[in-house]
Amino acid sequence: MKKKCFSFMLCAALLSALAGCASSDNASEPKRITITSAEEALQELKEGNAEFISGNTAELRADLAENGQAPYAVVITCSDSRVAPEVLFNTTMGELFTIRTAGNVVDEFEIGSVEYGAEHLGAPLIVVMGHSNCGAVSAAVSGEAEGFIQNIVDEIAPSVEEAKKTETEESAIAALAEYLNIQNTIEKLRTSTILSQLESEGKIRIIGAKYNIVDGSVEFLE
Repeated sequence: MKKKCFSFMLCAALLSALAGCASSDNASEPKRITITSAEEALQELKEGNAEFISGNTAELRADLAENGQAPYAVVITCSDSRVAPEVLFNTTMGELFTIRTAGNVVDEFEIGSVEYGAEHLGAPLIVVMGHSNCGAVSAAVSGEAEGFIQNIVDEIAPSVEEAKKTETEESAIAALAEYLNIQNTIEKLRTSTILSQLESEGKIRIIGAKYNIVDGSVEFLE
């Protein structure tokens, strides 16, 4: 009788421990926060930085500060807050040299940044990564933009017009334009004498990619 009672108690304890682990795991999952004022936003940044400093990155930060950075990839992607390369590729400081603009479009400053990452820092891979449900592409499809956003729309517009040659539904036009816009950015990068030479010499590789904001997967367009 005592053995049965002990077995029952042991099973109950194990179940309780497992439930506690599950609850702990759920508690550690990232949660979306709601901030509505600049003051709250600033406070969130301050607290986040304090947590970062007190974390386990001191040794890595010291190494990067003393020995410099040596990223293995340059990533050009959208400014969309849902598309964070360091997060979705599960990397840490010093691994990626990231350039972000709305719609992952590039001009002289961005191309110069890529040149720096490839030539001076020695990154062998350049990835132009668009994403699904891109707001900049949607704006180009609708043709509605204000202020300097119009410059971004104008850059994406040729991809939208090309997509309209084969697609009629707005969502299909946008989805195809996202791919075409990636290719357009790649072609602009190749107008750089530095990058085109590095690529022709086999020192770098330039590829496209598209991030799915729903399932988190990245499709590499090799």
